[in-house]
Amino acid sequence: MNEQDFNRITLEFEPPVLPTGRDTTRLTGSIEVLLDIDPVTDQVSELTILDGDVQGSAVELSGSTFLIGSYDLESSTLGATLDTPEPPGIVDPATGEFDSSQHTFTVSSGTLGGNISIGLLGINENLDFDFTNEPVGGTGLGTGSVTLTPTTNTPTSKTYDVDVQLPIAVDQVFEAAGVEVPIRAEGAAKLSGQATIEITPEDPFTLWANANGLSGATPLEDSNGDGVSNGIQWALGLNASENPFPHLLQPGDVNAATVAFSLTLPEGGTASPLLVTTGSDPLQPFFPVGPALISTGRNPIPAGTSGNVIIRIPRGQRGFVQLTAP
Repeated sequence: MNEQDFNRITLEFEPPVLPTGRDTTRLTGSIEVLLDIDPVTDQVSELTILDGDVQGSAVELSGSTFLIGSYDLESSTLGATLDTPEPPGIVDPATGEFDSSQHTFTVSSGTLGGNISIGLLGINENLDFDFTNEPVGGTGLGTGSVTLTPTTNTPTSKTYDVDVQLPIAVDQVFEAAGVEVPIRAEGAAKLSGQATIEITPEDPFTLWANANGLSGATPLEDSNGDGVSNGIQWALGLNASENPFPHLLQPGDVNAATVAFSLTLPEGGTASPLLVTTGSDPLQPFFPVGPALISTGRNPIPAGTSGNVIIRIPRGQRGFVQLTAP
């Protein structure tokens, strides 16, 4: 997590008439964030910190001026939390930038203690700050950013490497013998990890209907009134305006064992699998024809199939053959 210029917070102790003391705490830990990602544009519109617990390394702050005074403070390991008090945090989708003040950084555990002595001001105090009892907090500072890098893309999911940069500022005033002593902290946290979003593929029939000016139509409807349902028209790989009848079941040859039917499927291939079923009563359920009785050797006939397909039904019984898009 440590990286040059990131995950380091510089603390400053600014007592009166003495030089400012500075030291840097290095942050480690884990942070859970919720991102609103558009998988089409790969842009983020919202960032919310759900759970952020980090630890900062111990710091030492000291300074002295001859004949005036000195101070020497040391801390334990510091614990801090990051949060989004009023979710969601808004991100500019076009740039990935956000106002860091939407998020907070609070030192919530650890101690900072030592002595400060300033003779001119009559100060000689042992200081003991317990951040568990008195948390010290601030907001993000300036502009943060979210960067997404797509790494894996499947029909049902998309995975990104995510980098979040969050500038941080804390400004707190303590009292020592009635004298105010500012403590400030500034730095930047960089959060890195992976995010995977699930994608619901668009319904191919709906895409076909929209492209053919039939928005809202269902597969069972017959929008052009030609006696063939929209679903079969689509499954055959035809536009709504094309004549489907040359591509429907046609009677074929008859031999001693079977009656044949043929399908002449469009050159561009079918858009969907086609299930061939048969039954003796049109009012009762039909059942799939065995794959061995279809020249493709498969039932349903796979999407993308083109050309001539032969279907054979056992001879000797009255029956019906039906073509459906499962």
